[in-house]
Amino acid sequence: MAMLISGDSDLVPPIKAVHQWFPKKRFFVAFPPKRHNSSVALVAKGSMTIGRRKLADSQFEIEVHKRDGFVLKKPEEWY
Repeated sequence: MAMLISGDSDLVPPIKAVHQWFPKKRFFVAFPPKRHNSSVALVAKGSMTIGRRKLADSQFEIEVHKRDGFVLKKPEEWY
């Protein structure tokens, strides 16, 4: 199974190509909140929408400290 998290209709041709090259592979699409796209849902072999709360709960903290001391910071516009 392959899962794509997107609502971008530009990905319809690659999804169709995956179905053609790997007919037994299940291609599932998870749409971000308010990004459902019927053309993508029609070519996938399953789809769902990720809720806002689930998306928020799945994000890293504002800062992530790596073992080497480097600090990864979430851009302010993301929170």
